[in-house]
Amino acid sequence: MSLLPPGFPDDVFGAFGVLKGRDVLSVDDLKVLALIEVSGEYLYQAMARVVPDEACKALLKRNGQEERGHAHRMLKAIALKGGDFTLPPDEEIPFVRNTPQEMPTNAEFLAMLAGAEDDGDLVYQSWADAEPDPEVAKLLRQNGREEARHGERVNEVRRLLGMAV
Repeated sequence: MSLLPPGFPDDVFGAFGVLKGRDVLSVDDLKVLALIEVSGEYLYQAMARVVPDEACKALLKRNGQEERGHAHRMLKAIALKGGDFTLPPDEEIPFVRNTPQEMPTNAEFLAMLAGAEDDGDLVYQSWADAEPDPEVAKLLRQNGREEARHGERVNEVRRLLGMAV
C-alpha cells in the first residue's frame, strides 16, 4: 500500500511539483507535504555528513531539524481541516527511502538548494493567501518564513566554504 494518494510520484521534486499546482491544499495534499518535509531533514543530514566545516555542519543540521518541525506543523494543519494523520516510520516514507545517504556540497548544488528554499517560501505564502482557515494559513506562513531562512543558511554555508554567493 502506498502512502501517497493517486497522482503523486514517489520522488520529492515530482510530488512537490504536483503540490505547486494546487491553489488550496487538501488534507491529502497536506499529508504529502508533511512527508516531503520529513525527507528534507534527511537531505540536510546527508549534506552535514560530508561537509568538512563544523560551522557548516551545524547550519545544515539546524535546517534539517526545522524541516522535521515543518512536518509536525502540517500535522496540526491536517487536524484543523478535520483530518487525522500520523507520520509513519521514516523508512516507510518513499521520499526518505529515495534520499541518498550523502549529498554533494558543491557550489552548483548549494546554489540550486538555496533557490529551492526561496521558492518554497513563495509557494507556502501563496498557499497561505488562498487558505480559508486562518489558523492553517498561519502555519503555512510560518513554514514559508523558515524555508527562506533555510536558503539564507545554505548561502552562509556557501560563503563559509568559499563559494560565490
